[in-house]
Amino acid sequence: MHEGQIVLDQQMLGEIHSHASVAYPEECCGLMIGRLEGSTKMVNSLKKMKNAYEPSERYHRYTIDPMEYLNAENEAESLGEEIVGIYHSHPNAPAKPSLFDKSHAWPTLSYVVVEVRQGKPVNTASWVLKEDRSEFTQEGMQVVAVTSGNKSMKQISK
Repeated sequence: MHEGQIVLDQQMLGEIHSHASVAYPEECCGLMIGRLEGSTKMVNSLKKMKNAYEPSERYHRYTIDPMEYLNAENEAESLGEEIVGIYHSHPNAPAKPSLFDKSHAWPTLSYVVVEVRQGKPVNTASWVLKEDRSEFTQEGMQVVAVTSGNKSMKQISK
């Protein structure tokens, strides 16, 4: 059993996959905003981010502008939420973090990685960097149905 897990709904996963397909052959990136419930990260919304990495390297690298990240973090906090994870795509590469990802990751966040082949998402997995930054471990990812309960929860939090 995984130590923690991330929970998002089918519509959000569809949005992540769509973003990954549209950005292909470059990496897409975005933030997952929600709250912690014990060791479970509940995602309430997504925020697409611009891949601010040097254009010629975006096929295998992404970075988020620090000011955009800070603005999103402040916006989430004003809603009583926080950034619980970052998603990004790996064009023509496995859905697992790279060494570059490891050197830029934070241990508390979830990293959802989408493997994209010929513009189509083929595999998605979530990862967490160990506290000692030695390696990523795969995290449970639960995709739940979109229900009116989820939607009203989202509306209440805004």
